[in-house]
Amino acid sequence: MRDFQDRLAQQPNRYKIAEEGGGIKYVTIERADNPTREGTSLNRAAFMALQGFQETTTIFNEDGSITEMNGTGEPLVTAFNEDGSITETFTNTEGVVIAKKTIFQEDGSITEVFV
Repeated sequence: MRDFQDRLAQQPNRYKIAEEGGGIKYVTIERADNPTREGTSLNRAAFMALQGFQETTTIFNEDGSITEMNGTGEPLVTAFNEDGSITETFTNTEGVVIAKKTIFQEDGSITEVFV
């Protein structure tokens, strides 16, 4: 486990430029790349969520599966399959589905595959 911390800057986006002749100047840089998508912020909340530290609501379904809803309403459904494997299916807010199957081998090893 790691407790990730956000960087706290007194002057965000401020950079020091050292000129070849020895002079120094400070500038503020603003991104102007016209993104088509903002992307996922890499911050404390994101890294802590990767470790399972996030607000969730857990629902035990009648079919034996478990649904965990995170703070943004994205479900992770864990299904316990008849063959002893486990399938975890995550759906993000845009409807993109990511699924992983965990298979327990007879020799005690575990295989995880994306499905």
